Amino acid sequence: MKKRNLSLYQKFALVIICVGLIPMGFLSTMIMDRMLKEYGSSLEANYEQAVSYVGLGLDSMLESYNDVSKMPYYYNYSNEGIFRLNYMSYDNLRRILYGDGREDNLEETRRQNMDVFLRNVQSVDSSIAACHFIADNQKVRESFHYSSRNPFLKDEQLFRQRIQWETLDRTSKKLLLIPSHKADYYNQSAGTVFTVGRNYFDLTKAVGSTDYIGTLYIDVDLGRMADLCGRVRMGERDRIYVVDRQGNCFYSTLPEDAGQSLDVGDCGFKESSSQWVIDTDYNSYGLKVIAVMQKSDAFRKIWSIQAVMYGVLAISLAVLLAGSLWFSRRLTQPIRGMMEQMSQIESGNFKVRLTDVSNDEIGVLSKRFNQMSQELETYINKSYVAQLKQNEAEMTALKSQIYPHFLYNTLEIIRMEALEIEEGDRRVSRMIEALSKQIHYMIGPMQDMVPLKTEADMVEKYVYLLNCRIAGKVQLSVDLDGMSGRTVPKLILQPIVENAYVHGIKPMAGTGNIMIDVEKGQGVFIISVLDNGVGMEEDTLKRLRRFLGSDEIGIKNEHNWQSIGLKNVHDRIRYLYGEEYGLEITSTPGVGTMVRLVMPDGDTKGGAE
Repeated sequence: MKKRNLSLYQKFALVIICVGLIPMGFLSTMIMDRMLKEYGSSLEANYEQAVSYVGLGLDSMLESYNDVSKMPYYYNYSNEGIFRLNYMSYDNLRRILYGDGREDNLEETRRQNMDVFLRNVQSVDSSIAACHFIADNQKVRESFHYSSRNPFLKDEQLFRQRIQWETLDRTSKKLLLIPSHKADYYNQSAGTVFTVGRNYFDLTKAVGSTDYIGTLYIDVDLGRMADLCGRVRMGERDRIYVVDRQGNCFYSTLPEDAGQSLDVGDCGFKESSSQWVIDTDYNSYGLKVIAVMQKSDAFRKIWSIQAVMYGVLAISLAVLLAGSLWFSRRLTQPIRGMMEQMSQIESGNFKVRLTDVSNDEIGVLSKRFNQMSQELETYINKSYVAQLKQNEAEMTALKSQIYPHFLYNTLEIIRMEALEIEEGDRRVSRMIEALSKQIHYMIGPMQDMVPLKTEADMVEKYVYLLNCRIAGKVQLSVDLDGMSGRTVPKLILQPIVENAYVHGIKPMAGTGNIMIDVEKGQGVFIISVLDNGVGMEEDTLKRLRRFLGSDEIGIKNEHNWQSIGLKNVHDRIRYLYGEEYGLEITSTPGVGTMVRLVMPDGDTKGGAE
């Protein structure tokens, strides 16, 4: 199976994700979890402190009602309602109940005095809703009730049922606690109360012998416990309970639970992953406080903060990822484009260029790529295309002048035969020799560069043969100015001289002068070929210059002056040396034409034949 390599873009994206995004997300999660744990521990500690505070308040409240319930023992009002300092005040209430010292209107006086007593008990605390005293002994069996809110008790039997009279422990000397219940023995609209009570005994007997007289009951508004528990800040679903050892609910933030028997067990409500259960120990009165806190409510605010933090983190990560991917794509896209252009270069297209060039390192690389592509194109043109043009020139010269290769040997045999036939007539021999050397120059070794002297000799032989045919009407003048050893591209002068004769001198009855000279300019080497032929009109000269600058191939039959030779020489010089070199043509009608072969200065050595 071929292994799949990741691209630079994919590698960069993976690095950003692995090095940046994953550690950031992991670290943020750890920080948030740690913060939640610390917040949870702190919150739980605060709840424990608040519940403990409620427990202390409950102890204080019950202690105060415990003191109030002892009021029958230090009640010091007289039977007539007049206060007297009496060190035997613990016996005042017994005397009121038994009617000691009174014989007339005993029942009426007793009821009036008990009303005063109960009114005094209720006035101790504004939370006391009603006071009751049930006397149950051999001398008095009667119930007394007082409430400033509800003057008349409507159902005595219901009251006794609510305070659990039938199960009363008449020997207990502790504070009695009756669970919360409706005070509907007054009326149906009465509120919920819890009741505290205390048994009252006759202390005038001998020590250790106390007779039960009756029990004082005090109804306390459940709002008193609500005030205590309301000091704890809770959520909507949080609950606080006040229960005794039997599970009787004295108070609950759920009104329907008050007075019910709850299954709290030995350890209270069960704590779970969704809630805290915080409770106090049972106090001396057998009550304890239980708080059930929902963690979801407690953590709602911090969870909202956490959600905001995660949102900001997610946005930050998204921006970081998008920026990283954008930067990665911005980095790799030019490289990918460069790779595609390289494929074009591999297929031989050296004209490709990168257009998206910035000022950063990628831009510098793109510029270098364009420079390399251009230099490759120039190099290929100089070496490969110039070679093709050279071969084309040689083959074109052979095709357009003499095709058979064996003609060289044949002409050599004819020349030798001419020498044997007539020793004195050398003209035919010289003509054949000149033609033979021209053919040998063209079909011989195909060097790219030859000495200028060799190229000039071939031109002289061409003009010699030309003059043999037209009786010496063309005069050739060659001045190499001491630069005969300089190397030039092969076959660049003969096509120019041929054009000078055919299109310049031949129309003037074949008589004229052709001059070749060389010169050096500022960094250039120039070979000039001048003729005094008919010249060219301006329109013809423009067409010729435009054609030389184009990419068209010269076709002899389609262009009068644009011969294959001129175009071939011009293209080869440009491919070899650059676009700024080649042929420059000037002409004046009736005066003549000058063709300048412009090449860079500096000798390019090549081997001569």
